Amino acid sequence: MTEQFEMYDDPFKMLILLATLVSEKLGTELKYEQVPSFENETFSIRHEKFTYKKDGTEITWFEFLGRDIASTHDLTRSEYNKMFVECMASLYKL
Repeated sequence: MTEQFEMYDDPFKMLILLATLVSEKLGTELKYEQVPSFENETFSIRHEKFTYKKDGTEITWFEFLGRDIASTHDLTRSEYNKMFVECMASLYKL
């Protein structure tokens, strides 16, 4: 039996990774209290809110990225991983 590969065991760590990649793309340093704004056809991220446009999933946090995170959809780890991989790919137009 083959185990499914997951980038992270906690899908919200992938949100932090995505925010880090957005910051790098914009040439800024990620500040957890002020996530940079970015939007493309796949997702948007701005202070205290991430939106995955494909299915409307919204992830919010309170004041600092990673604090009191909540999602509008109860997705499996595999679904979160797929969502964030699609967002990362769209960031680099892959």
